[in-house]
Amino acid sequence: MEEENIDLSSQVGIKLREIRRNKKISLEELASLSNVSKLTLGKIERGETNPTVNILWKICRGLNIPLVSLLSFEEDIEVRRFVSNYHFVGSNNDWFIDPLFKTVGTEWYRASIEPNSEYSEFHLAGSEEIALVLNGQLEMKVGEKIHQLNKWDVIKFKGEEPHTYINRSNEKVYLMLALSYTTP
Repeated sequence: MEEENIDLSSQVGIKLREIRRNKKISLEELASLSNVSKLTLGKIERGETNPTVNILWKICRGLNIPLVSLLSFEEDIEVRRFVSNYHFVGSNNDWFIDPLFKTVGTEWYRASIEPNSEYSEFHLAGSEEIALVLNGQLEMKVGEKIHQLNKWDVIKFKGEEPHTYINRSNEKVYLMLALSYTTP
């Protein structure tokens, strides 16, 4: 299982360095754009650390790219096992997100949120997010509006809007997420 994390970390680092260099951005410039330290960025590029999803979102917003841009999916047929360790975690280890696939214009993720916890984020301008609750109950705060969601409920909203996944229950809640961008 740890080998999958090492491979993913290395893959993210290689992709980050490639994207940064193609955009002709130095590590110092990316640190300034993303609010992530140069030291941390260097460790990510060398595959020496497994960055949290919070750090990856900051980097992607700084580079103005979708999160899945840092991941390569090059096979014709892919299977993502539910029990794999192929995921990134939130800063408090209460939010887990598995990048699954990137199809034309859409990224697919499997996520979970631990009991009695919450996770907040926002995405690039022009993005749209869809979340499907697979079990239990979830409270979604999008902007200032709060939505109560139950098993199999689906919500769609502008991804650039600050949003928070809130699990007030005593069970882990699983989600399927789709994130679409108007620009590649």
